[in-house]
Amino acid sequence: DDYDPAYHVQHYALPAPGRLEDLLTLVSRAHERVLDRNRPLWELHVIEGLQGDRFAIYCKVHHALVDGVGALRMIDALFSDSAGKRVDFKKAEVLAREHHEKYQPLRQLGRAGAELRRHSRALPQVYTHLASMGRDALLGRKDAPPLPFTAPHTVFNTDIDARREIILSQLPLKQLRTLATRSGGTLNEVLIAVCGGALRAYLLEQGELPRETLEAGIPMSIKRDGEEAGNQVCFMISPFFTNERDPWRRLKRVIKVSQQAKKDVRDMSRTAAQDFTNALMMPTILLTLTGNAGKVRPALNCIVSNVPGSAKPLYLDGAELESLYPLSVVTDGIAINITVVSYQNTLCVAITSCPTLLPDIGGLGKLIQGSFKELKQAEREQRK
Repeated sequence: DDYDPAYHVQHYALPAPGRLEDLLTLVSRAHERVLDRNRPLWELHVIEGLQGDRFAIYCKVHHALVDGVGALRMIDALFSDSAGKRVDFKKAEVLAREHHEKYQPLRQLGRAGAELRRHSRALPQVYTHLASMGRDALLGRKDAPPLPFTAPHTVFNTDIDARREIILSQLPLKQLRTLATRSGGTLNEVLIAVCGGALRAYLLEQGELPRETLEAGIPMSIKRDGEEAGNQVCFMISPFFTNERDPWRRLKRVIKVSQQAKKDVRDMSRTAAQDFTNALMMPTILLTLTGNAGKVRPALNCIVSNVPGSAKPLYLDGAELESLYPLSVVTDGIAINITVVSYQNTLCVAITSCPTLLPDIGGLGKLIQGSFKELKQAEREQRK
């Protein structure tokens, strides 16, 4: 209730002719800057001057405040499904509230005690889940959810600097769903297989493909209907099967492991799923803080997140939204993040990377499209 909007809303104009490359350069520079911790942790950048009398909006919110599902809810609130609807600032309501809750030690201790009891009850489920994964590893089962911190070390799993490069790509949503139906999998599993093929191609180009498969960290929302914005996700680990040359076999193996991993997550309570995620991420955070994230086996090689968006066209004050790209975060030990949002008939793919130690990473968008075409061709050959 006491912030200055001038520090949160920025207005730019791209130099003529307003190319997409110029937009991505500007957004990459804005994405590099750390949010000021002394202000509310959000920014809105309005960027005009794109070819065809178009403009872009880059919205930046700290991940501690909102997850992917919450971000899409913000989009739904900002946009309209009607081209004729206009923004009416006279109807806007100021929703101010106290930004500091009065500190009450006894109440805080009570909350901490309740949280401790809740998480203690969930620990047996976490132990059972980890024991199951460990048993599969001891038995040498290759098509099973892998244990955390067993991923191979790759060029993606090093310490990073402040540089960022944003890479965009698009995939046809209807064709992806057809592949999912014909393979007996889901849209997300097809996406993992496509990304696995692209990462394999990139590492082959660099002469850096390990014998072991890369592993994907897949965030899954556990937010319930009606819950406010916040970060309520758990993680599922699935192999990309980058050591599998055949695209169709890669997809079938991804489906087999992913379905088992999803069943394991569904069998846990929300608290246990969150505790498993904490067990996965906390060592990574501690290793990052001590500067050792790149010195041990990574928990996972790359994050791949898929958030369903609007199937209908959206509008802002009459301007039609053409595409929607979700930009995420990278950290020490995980220098690449692939996040996608479906919008109308398209899967909009956004890759956030630290390019310093990733030569030619800008070509990954085309490699994703190439991997998709290879998978389509492999599926056609299966039907012959």
